[in-house]
Amino acid sequence: MVSSGDPGVFAMASAVTEVAAEPEYADIAIRVLPGMTAAQAVASRVGAPLGHDYCVLSLSDRLKPWEVIAQRLTAAAQADLAIAIYNPASKSRTWQVAATRDLLLEHRSADTPVVVGRDVGGPAEAITVTTLGQLDAQTVDMRCLLLIGSSQTRTVPRPAGPLVFTPRRYPATVSETTPGVG
Repeated sequence: MVSSGDPGVFAMASAVTEVAAEPEYADIAIRVLPGMTAAQAVASRVGAPLGHDYCVLSLSDRLKPWEVIAQRLTAAAQADLAIAIYNPASKSRTWQVAATRDLLLEHRSADTPVVVGRDVGGPAEAITVTTLGQLDAQTVDMRCLLLIGSSQTRTVPRPAGPLVFTPRRYPATVSETTPGVG
């Protein structure tokens, strides 16, 4: 079976291994070869927005309830993780992006950088750099992947397009600045 992106990240490897775990398929060999994740492909187009701790979530509520998704989004926002969002919207799932934006705005600044990657690697590739407060949910569909920055993520204007990155160094904590602690 062939899957685009990384087959182990919201793709076919999970579906295949789930079926292969059934006793009648015990003799079938399964080998998963990693590919380039969509999150890394989108990130590479603007710099390094996933340069520090981040999480990967899917907004699809086809196989898990929205309440679980909202709880995970809240936990990621409270942990100040950058977030890569797969499966943001489809023809029948149209409200989740706006709900996600609104939920994250309870924990993040409106000027938090957001990268919308559409069809990255494909003929209709487009990258939009915006902010959480300005994210237009109507422009996001299943061909998109969203990268939502942490409190440390920065956008720097450049002639070739914005550079978006999350520094590797997080601000000093008490244990790093207090002698004898840590």
